[in-house]
Amino acid sequence: MTKILIPGKLFLAGEYAITHPGNTALIATTKTGLSVEIESAAQTSVIHSNTITTDWHFNITETAIVSTDDWRYVRAAVNIMQAYTTTNQFKPLSNINVNITSNLNSPFGKIGLGSSAAVVVGIVEAINAQFNLKLPILTRFKLASLAHLHVQKNGSLGDIAAIMYGGVIAYQSPDLSSFRQNDENWLRPSLANKIWPKLHIAQLPWPPKWQLLLGATLESADTKSALEHFILSKQFITESQQIVQNLIHTIAQEDYLQLALGLRRNQELLQNSLPTGYITPKLAHLLESLTNIAGKISGAGFGDNGFAVLQNNAEQLESVWQRYQIVAQPIIISPQKRG
Repeated sequence: MTKILIPGKLFLAGEYAITHPGNTALIATTKTGLSVEIESAAQTSVIHSNTITTDWHFNITETAIVSTDDWRYVRAAVNIMQAYTTTNQFKPLSNINVNITSNLNSPFGKIGLGSSAAVVVGIVEAINAQFNLKLPILTRFKLASLAHLHVQKNGSLGDIAAIMYGGVIAYQSPDLSSFRQNDENWLRPSLANKIWPKLHIAQLPWPPKWQLLLGATLESADTKSALEHFILSKQFITESQQIVQNLIHTIAQEDYLQLALGLRRNQELLQNSLPTGYITPKLAHLLESLTNIAGKISGAGFGDNGFAVLQNNAEQLESVWQRYQIVAQPIIISPQKRG
């Protein structure tokens, strides 16, 4: 049996602008994630998860393309790995037993660390390890991204990149416009061997004295509906890119004051650009608590989480968040992955 540990993700800066190809976001990965156990099966494949009530039974050579059931992300990941190994003349995959155990929920609900992306990456990594495929990390990222795109149809893929590479990354989103198809299936293994224009993934050093603290609101965010008719301006995208590039330099210099200022600039840019409702009451309280502390809203807003970067004891901030029903969770950054 092979066991794979998959991190969660936390967007630090560059949200929304990252959806435009060629723009950059900073993303951290968390040791809080999920585990995938995989072993060979005698006859049919079975996948079990602690978050889905019914197991998925299937033959690995006959995986149906279904994007609507609870197993849709897993189905897509298995499908693209089967298609890629067949197309590139690897030894045929055999049936497997897989157990997925997620820690991306609290007793009160989801904590917003990227469960769907973690599941897709987990399946790709588990199959790569179980069958000793030795696929390069960039290829594995692309395969997981194609599976995720098959289900979601869009997205920056920054969460896939962070979870695949680990640590803290600067992620520049690719331009996949030349790869689009009428059916938007995306499960085309040939795309994993192509160059993805504008894609760039850089692993960054994170100062060990900087402690990340997640502030989970446990609120459901309907970001898609909120932004249905909203278009970001060119000025927003330009300013976001400048802020993120400065933050990359700031992290390298371990300059906490400039980190706080840069995150505040990014937060103000988001507040001034996004529709009413971006900052929910809980997120407003979280921002108010960050008077002299580096931090901001993480991800999409509209009920998503916030975070703080601390240099010393977090108890005082945790007690403030608790007063507003914000769950504080220390974040341990996952190790960077190589190769």
